Amino acid sequence: MKDVPHWQWLMVMYFLLVAIPVYMVHAQLKKRAFANRNFTNLLLYFVGVFLSAFVLHGFTMWLYFTFFFPVKD
Repeated sequence: MKDVPHWQWLMVMYFLLVAIPVYMVHAQLKKRAFANRNFTNLLLYFVGVFLSAFVLHGFTMWLYFTFFFPVKD
């Protein structure tokens, strides 16, 4: 991690913008899946957690690379 510039800020951003929201999606969809156990809710759980993590990870990495790695000519 010593070669990653501003890695402390990356960890803070990742925790706030990815870890907490994905955990909240996980908790809500898990509650729904356990309330009504069928294949649709199980599939919704896995797809929902995966897509939320994928989208939020992409957004966070875009923010990080846009503001911490400006192009210098």
